[in-house]
Amino acid sequence: MSFPPRRRVRLWFGRHLLADYIGDPASADRHEAAMRRRFPGLHITNEPLRTSDYNPADLHR
Repeated sequence: MSFPPRRRVRLWFGRHLLADYIGDPASADRHEAAMRRRFPGLHITNEPLRTSDYNPADLHR
């Protein structure tokens, strides 16, 4: 089964995950930029969602 490209944006406080967002690449980039403006001192990751990470609920996020 082929899935549309998705990216996962995460907001971290040390090793603690504070927020997790999954969306299409353009939305993920906008979300990452907004999080960087709002939380400039925290670590933010923006990574491709691996096929093995897909969950049917992710397709509707």
